[in-house]
Amino acid sequence: MNNLKAYESQEIGDFFNSTLKEIMSACEAECGSLFLFDHDNKELILESLYNSVNINDVRGLKQRVGEGVSGKVVDIQDAVLVKNIDQDLRFRRNGFNHYRTNSFVSVPLFSPKGLIGVINIADKKNGESFDENDLNIANSICKYACLAVDRLITYARLRQEKDIAEKKNMLLEKYASVGKLAGGIVHEINNPLDGVIRYTNLLLEQPENSTVTHEYLSEIKKGLTRIADITKSLLDFSYQINNQRNQGTKYVHINNAVDESLGYVAERSRDRINVVKKFTDNLPKIQDFGLSHLFVNLIKNAFDAMGEVGILTVSTGLVDSVVRISFQDTGPGIPEELKKDIFEPFFTTKDIGKGTGLGLAICHEIVNKYGGRIEVESAVGKGTNFNVLIPNKYFENA
Repeated sequence: MNNLKAYESQEIGDFFNSTLKEIMSACEAECGSLFLFDHDNKELILESLYNSVNINDVRGLKQRVGEGVSGKVVDIQDAVLVKNIDQDLRFRRNGFNHYRTNSFVSVPLFSPKGLIGVINIADKKNGESFDENDLNIANSICKYACLAVDRLITYARLRQEKDIAEKKNMLLEKYASVGKLAGGIVHEINNPLDGVIRYTNLLLEQPENSTVTHEYLSEIKKGLTRIADITKSLLDFSYQINNQRNQGTKYVHINNAVDESLGYVAERSRDRINVVKKFTDNLPKIQDFGLSHLFVNLIKNAFDAMGEVGILTVSTGLVDSVVRISFQDTGPGIPEELKKDIFEPFFTTKDIGKGTGLGLAICHEIVNKYGGRIEVESAVGKGTNFNVLIPNKYFENA
């Protein structure tokens, strides 16, 4: 819920309509109106009007701050008692024609978060003017109502955050179960797999093998290597899911970690992909929860996306006590409908045999350990930019 957006909901309108009716009853007023403040357009909008005079529906009437009776009351930022509008120099009668008498009380609605709106009452049943007692009653009820709404909004926000946290924990538990299962299965697979690969390599080295046999054995080796890559990715994913943050004291220089990661995958570029470095000097050292793994995966992804030729721009910097590491490629970009899925385990757009769909899922888990996030900026035909954001909580000497 951003700022006072929640106040624009029907529930809030209903609450303050009830508040208005309570004030009208307590002050013996026959007429009243409620304006709610539209923060986007900076104007008051008439939510409701209760009037003994038969008039057309004026709901939705708008007033700027400083204009009209309600707009001026908001500008004053204080409750107002007018005993006779014709004699009150603060206001003009313009627009004040829905009531029988010249007296009214107007109270701005302010919560700790800002302006909500305005409540007005008019036409005292006995025909007399409102007095200071009516003003105090209306003002007190409005203040308590604003505090109540603020607490309701705070409670709703906390409940929403709690629901999100519970869903996240359930998802993490599910991933943890999958990770443990995958880890156990992978260990069972790897032992016989290592033996099969070793014997396949021995057969490939035999000089008496025919061309066809050698070709078949090569294809077998490719398949086995593919299985080995998948099992390694599963182990990496299982490790990230099931291991808590490394509570050690190993800290690394971000620029050095990025440089080393570029070195690990340099052979993949084969001089076809130009790497541009835009490093900021004197960045704080950061506790290492698997930064090399994170960077290598993002660099590999960029290389794979660009294919034959392209430019990878790697930038580092410090913005508002958050380290930002950006990997921007000139690849084909990610379609909008796929962005929401790219960090899901086993989701991949690569051809069969070219990706396991676990690389970005692992990256996401590593960044989660920092309480950070990965932002994705991408458009089809315009490349992709992955921004890794790490907060200062894990800086050295933080």
